[in-house]
Amino acid sequence: MSGRARLPGGAPRKASQRNTRPASALPQRVAPVWKPGDQVRWQERTGVFRRYVEDDVHAEIVSAERVYRVRLADLR
Repeated sequence: MSGRARLPGGAPRKASQRNTRPASALPQRVAPVWKPGDQVRWQERTGVFRRYVEDDVHAEIVSAERVYRVRLADLR
């Protein structure tokens, strides 16, 4: 079969179906890399990033002299 992709029944694709990008070509969202001492926001609180926890899902932050273990996805 030559260059043109066809539908499973062999019929050519419609014009609106020809020039679409595959889903993998869409841009990926990159999570920020936090460093100790960075200001972060979590649940409407401002805190200071302390460290990553070993499970790579959580981090420790300090807010109002308390240490919280929070999910990285929840930090802003």
